[in-house]
Amino acid sequence: MPLVNPSHSPRQVFITGMFDMRNFGDLMFPLIARHRLARMGIEVVPVSPTGVDTGLGDAMPSVPLREMLAGEAEVCGIIVGGGYIIHTHKMHFLAEYQSEELAEFAGPGLWLGAALAAAVRDIPLVWNAPGVPHPFARSQRPLIDAGLRAVDHLCVRDHGSAELLDAPADIPVGILPDPVASIADLWTSEMLAPVFRSLVERKGGNPHARYMALHFRNRSLVRMGAAAAASLVDDFARAHDLCPILVAVGQTHADDVLAREIASHLKTTHIVLDDPVSLIEIAASVALSRLYVGASLHGYVVAAAYGVPGVLVAQPSYRKFQGFLDHTGRLVDMVRSWQEAFDTARERVAEKTTTRIPQSVLDALDEHWKRIGNALSASDRKRAERHAFLRSWLGAGTDTGGLAWASMPIVRRRVARASATGVEERERS
Repeated sequence: MPLVNPSHSPRQVFITGMFDMRNFGDLMFPLIARHRLARMGIEVVPVSPTGVDTGLGDAMPSVPLREMLAGEAEVCGIIVGGGYIIHTHKMHFLAEYQSEELAEFAGPGLWLGAALAAAVRDIPLVWNAPGVPHPFARSQRPLIDAGLRAVDHLCVRDHGSAELLDAPADIPVGILPDPVASIADLWTSEMLAPVFRSLVERKGGNPHARYMALHFRNRSLVRMGAAAAASLVDDFARAHDLCPILVAVGQTHADDVLAREIASHLKTTHIVLDDPVSLIEIAASVALSRLYVGASLHGYVVAAAYGVPGVLVAQPSYRKFQGFLDHTGRLVDMVRSWQEAFDTARERVAEKTTTRIPQSVLDALDEHWKRIGNALSASDRKRAERHAFLRSWLGAGTDTGGLAWASMPIVRRRVARASATGVEERERS
């Protein structure tokens, strides 16, 4: 994505997240932020660990984390998240982040790195209701707490995340619904209808059939194999005259591989969306179905946003599942197994399409984006806290790595990678 001088265009802000992954929920955050902030004359520039293109037609391209930390782009603020990104884990288990520096910093770089970049650039920092998956070590607290104090608008998406964040009492933490809940403001049902028709045609499906959207993830099938899952789908589809669509919401998580495996056991007519061409196609596959049953939080969120009856399979039971349902008052939609999911789906299948996202949720998100816009216009509000965080970062780095850490830029030889050949060239500083 080209970065331009904001003096000749709308103001620009960075937004950080896992935007180099083929994962529906993560890739929706920049689209929703762009839609919301365009009304305020602000453009968003997504930042991901690698900046690699996902190949999905409507996913916004991202710049690598290094660009936010050390690039020359002029931006007026940084937005963190959403998604499950507030952690300090190594990311070596993901193929995209195998290099040593990415494995170490891909995770914390998206939020603590964002605080560092905001401090260096002296610009506002806000959080877009991300999630916190695990608690932090006591030894990490001083630096983390300094980083939290530097955030102009600090919020997470559920009470579980707030508990795990464990911010000091003097730091207010807002609890807001996941921003994807407002997806219908981005894409109306009327916009999705031709996309759904094209999907069915592309897959050779029956345009007059009644469809149900299903999402399976390996973690949800720990006590059930693909054949048993397919048997449940077949029985339900026959009983209710529905054509299953197996939706690969996250190809990064091998959802496409699992969908094909389950489909190989199906006896009923079905569609396998293992090769989505766009995010809007994934959204349409859920929003225009009669029912959603799945292990994806954002699959369920899309169903709820368009009034589609849904069942959320919380296996394992991450806090984010109950967290979103607490906002909507729909805890009855959460189950702990696939057998229970289809038992509950029998109750849901007769329900009509109706509002499943309370107006209070949408109002809270409207207010959230107003607060982000206000924060991005008040560049000096957290200046002292940003400077304090920068001092804490430098102090912690020196304590951990000694003077060698601080002196690396001047005493170590740089390695420049030739972009065309990948050949390393060494040059003396």
